[in-house]
Amino acid sequence: MSVFESIKGMETPLSAEIEKELKLVKDMLGNVTRTKYAGIRAVIEDVMDLNGKMLRPIFVILSGHFGAYRSEKAVQLAASIELLHLATLIHDDIVDDSKMRRHKESVQSKYGKDMAVYAGDYLLAKSLTILDSDKYEAKHVDRLAEGIERICESELLQYQSRFNTMTVKNYLRIVSGKTATLFAVALYVGAAESGCSEQLSKQLGRIGHELGIAFQIIDDVLDFSTTQKNVGKSTQNDLKKGYYTLPVIYALRESDDVNPKSLESGIQKSRKLAIKYTDKAFKRIEKLPDSEAKDLLQHIATHMLKRQY
Repeated sequence: MSVFESIKGMETPLSAEIEKELKLVKDMLGNVTRTKYAGIRAVIEDVMDLNGKMLRPIFVILSGHFGAYRSEKAVQLAASIELLHLATLIHDDIVDDSKMRRHKESVQSKYGKDMAVYAGDYLLAKSLTILDSDKYEAKHVDRLAEGIERICESELLQYQSRFNTMTVKNYLRIVSGKTATLFAVALYVGAAESGCSEQLSKQLGRIGHELGIAFQIIDDVLDFSTTQKNVGKSTQNDLKKGYYTLPVIYALRESDDVNPKSLESGIQKSRKLAIKYTDKAFKRIEKLPDSEAKDLLQHIATHMLKRQY
């Protein structure tokens, strides 16, 4: 189910157009990852099944409609960013030793860590080869490369912080790199490549950054307040592996251990911080030029930040 199919009142001409463009993105993902080797093909097909609501491709396409939308460019950018996202999911599951991902057995659990590493690397390479440097401004391709760098830096920082209580500032630094970066890049490059001004493109990028931080905080809260059946992955796996997310960081400020009382307090404080970043994003959205793209962005953002899984 796509994000549009799950939100009432989203049946607009623009949402229908974006759905068509998403179909092109999915077709491109299938084409660029196709291989003649049966063993590898089975792994990659399982990876492609990890496609969720494709928020990042949606953001690329949606932000492109703030300018002179060009389908071919937007679809390639969207596919590249989605492949990069899928690569990070695979690598995350390897590091976390996760057994489930989106209600299915994870790649590393099904095929082993070695195959998962290679599959993630394969998708990372494909995400970069999609982009024809002659069609895009070098600075926009550079921004995508910088995004990869930030993701890797954040993963390293998180790994080095295992079983150590970090500050909220360091947590936000990690979240900013791991999750918010791709949201920001998606909204920025989609607009920039459609001819939007640098000011508008940066504004959309900031919206993506703030939505990404709020999205990850909510995800970390849901890790303690929902079941594995709902989220489709092992819950509280971060805590078991020594990764202290925001609810735990706040809980340990109040107690020497994570107990039901301190954790509930941590969850409530985390929700307040998510609301803070949500409010920032919506204030920026309000300042965008009036258009169907603006209304749709606001609608999608509302849905993704009020989700229960």
